[in-house]
Amino acid sequence: MLDSHDPDVPCADRMLSTFILTLKELPGVGPKTILRVLVNGREAIMGASLLDEDFARTLGDKALMRALDRPGVSWNECEERAGEIMDRAERHGLSVLNPFMSTYPRRMLFNQSFPPLLFVRGEVASLNAPASVAMIGTRNPTNVAVRMGRRLAEILAGEGYVVVSGLALGCDTLGHQGALDAGGRTVAVLSTPVDGAVYPKRNQELAERIVETGGALVSEYAPGVSIPQRQFASNLVARDEWQPALADGVIVFETSTEGGTNHALRHALKTKTPVAVFDYSTRHDVDFYGDPRFGGNVAYLESGNASPLYGPDTIEAFKMRMEQYRQTARNIHWSEASSNADSSSGTGSATPAHASLEHVVVDQDGQMRFDFS
Repeated sequence: MLDSHDPDVPCADRMLSTFILTLKELPGVGPKTILRVLVNGREAIMGASLLDEDFARTLGDKALMRALDRPGVSWNECEERAGEIMDRAERHGLSVLNPFMSTYPRRMLFNQSFPPLLFVRGEVASLNAPASVAMIGTRNPTNVAVRMGRRLAEILAGEGYVVVSGLALGCDTLGHQGALDAGGRTVAVLSTPVDGAVYPKRNQELAERIVETGGALVSEYAPGVSIPQRQFASNLVARDEWQPALADGVIVFETSTEGGTNHALRHALKTKTPVAVFDYSTRHDVDFYGDPRFGGNVAYLESGNASPLYGPDTIEAFKMRMEQYRQTARNIHWSEASSNADSSSGTGSATPAHASLEHVVVDQDGQMRFDFS
């Protein structure tokens, strides 16, 4: 039974998060139902004197009512398990964010779907950085992508962008490492709880570096909860959805037409998040149109769904697209929340510095490219 709360008081944040966790513990109540309850019942939730079963019933959601009326279902037992999760998060030094909190990633509220709760290990402020870019791609990048991807991540992180990725091997790792090389911050979206071993295990040390340098590990999965093997594939898809949701734009190093990166790109296009892909069409050492490893890059360019990246002018153009998205995107769930990612960060202007031309070289064919040596 939770008492009345002020959303600006830390203990009240715990109460509301516990209420959401209790809903998640109810059999038959999934994320879609919880989102509907939170959005439709926002005013009632914020003004409630008690967040208990009686209050939950007043929200009138049919799916929630069916769950509460199931034989053997006990609200108090679900609330007790929710409290245990909150206690575990506190013991492990994790932050628990719900959408009513100013520290919840505001960019996520630009989209129809958002996680009802986020568990964060590391610096929460990195989730609301003034400028953020997701950098993703295949687990098996070519040597060209290895050089270009890590270098571009380094350049953008050096300009103040937080680099978001999924801690996977390959392109995700390049994005994280490039940001760290520049002394910047990076955020890893996990498909597992943030209090346990990361997936893949080979990136455990990288995960620790991310936290130690002011970045964060973030997951929608509660600490201490084991993930069934049959659920793991769907978790990876969900992780791919939240990466673009935390960013002003998505940069793809390399992807085939069938790669898992396409899950993230479909979400980005659905939410009108700007997308850019590496364009190797002018390179003499790459069969850009014939090599299936670049099939996704080619397809998104030919459809007009992605901007090309190959030189400083194209990178500057994409930065402008991200800036426009950042300035025009709005919270579609409740007007009182921040209308853009800057307001909760307290850092002022979101416009990063322009890329330095000292990294540019001109090839024999006259094409300007970054010096990735």
